[in-house]
Amino acid sequence: MNDGSIIKLTIKDTAGQERFDAINEVFYKNADCCLLIYDITKKDSFEKIKNYYINKIEEYCKSSIKVILLGNKTDLKDKRKISREEGLDLALKNNYIFMESSCKDNYNVSDAFTALVEMTNHERNMDKAIDSFSIITTKAKKGKKCC
Repeated sequence: MNDGSIIKLTIKDTAGQERFDAINEVFYKNADCCLLIYDITKKDSFEKIKNYYINKIEEYCKSSIKVILLGNKTDLKDKRKISREEGLDLALKNNYIFMESSCKDNYNVSDAFTALVEMTNHERNMDKAIDSFSIITTKAKKGKKCC
């Protein structure tokens, strides 16, 4: 961190694998923050966030969880299906932070993680109790199979 402190992260990526819901519930219950990622070129990934993952967060996560809604693939502007305004509206409706990124262009990738760490660490500093925390990341993928 900027103040010289070191934060240990445990990152769990559910990768949109609903078939592992029983395991994922443990991730949700123990998470301090969450990065919800959707593909701005695929409406179904955004709908999956709206209709599935937000409900999971409400159902299983701590009420104090910090969430960033992240629209990915801003490098594909000509293929955009979800407007920035749609993402921002969903984030505001759920009291989440909103960002967009491009892994290809390395735009806002590390900034998203840094923002999560800073938000969560700020709250942790209020408690002065814990020196590490967990992040879950969820990429909404439809029709993709694991391994």
